[in-house]
Amino acid sequence: MKKIYSIACALLAVSCFAQQPISFEGNEGFIEGSIHGQGAWISTPTGGNPENIINQVISVDNASDGSSALKIVRESMYGVQPEPVIGGFYNLTVPFASTYFSVSFDIRMSELNSSVFGFQGVDNINEQTVVRVDFDATGGVKILNKDPNVQDMVSTTGTWAPNEWYRLKVVGTGMEIRYYLNDILIYTEPVSAPLAMDQFRFVHNNGLGTAYFDNIKINDELILTVKEIKSNAETLILYPNPATESIKIKTPNRVKHIEVYDHTGKRINVALNGDQVDIRGLSSGTYLLNIETEGRNFTEKFIKK
Repeated sequence: MKKIYSIACALLAVSCFAQQPISFEGNEGFIEGSIHGQGAWISTPTGGNPENIINQVISVDNASDGSSALKIVRESMYGVQPEPVIGGFYNLTVPFASTYFSVSFDIRMSELNSSVFGFQGVDNINEQTVVRVDFDATGGVKILNKDPNVQDMVSTTGTWAPNEWYRLKVVGTGMEIRYYLNDILIYTEPVSAPLAMDQFRFVHNNGLGTAYFDNIKINDELILTVKEIKSNAETLILYPNPATESIKIKTPNRVKHIEVYDHTGKRINVALNGDQVDIRGLSSGTYLLNIETEGRNFTEKFIKK
């Protein structure tokens, strides 16, 4: 009874933090035109005059939910930027911790070999990037590696093509941050220390091309995460753990694919033989094992002796 009660309380607490979806529709208080100043939104500050860029707009050109979307376009007064900074910024009323949040949205980009489009969760006060996803100009999806000694963009298994809608989802838990593209896990990074985010940015680097963002949901997926934790404990077992040579995966569903990540979020190549993972080539330490089965995705921690 105590276990059921605790899970129910967790689900209730998560639902209280969930926000209404943002689809940029009239019934949400949005109108066509510049995103700047609409609700909690601003456009990129310029440090000059005008104080904010003016051509990042709510448009009816394209939408995945309803009739409107946020349209990110080039600002002709400025050149191509070294990083994606041009776009719409959503200011959070209450900062989110990187260990407990979720955000998902639809994105559609017009062309390859033009802008780098992306999403960022930032600590705006301290000018620190907590989460960053780039849809790069060649059709790849990259994630920011926050190792203080590296700070580079890491390639993932995700890819994109022009003029198609994609759904990106980022979920932060106590142990890790997970990145999904169209509900497929493309990257997992461990959380070494909680960081706060007070702003979400939907941006590009001011090259050619256009992107649309729509159907933004904040903290909705945390409910699924609580359920997933319960499901993981009941339906998947790794043993032995710690291990020296191999780890056996016990699950009622067939294991389709695995990926192993070290403490920096770097993916490590390992072999899967049936339901066993060969870890003989790994150095001693703690790793994350992402397991794709016919039923769902799991991410579990294991230790290599």
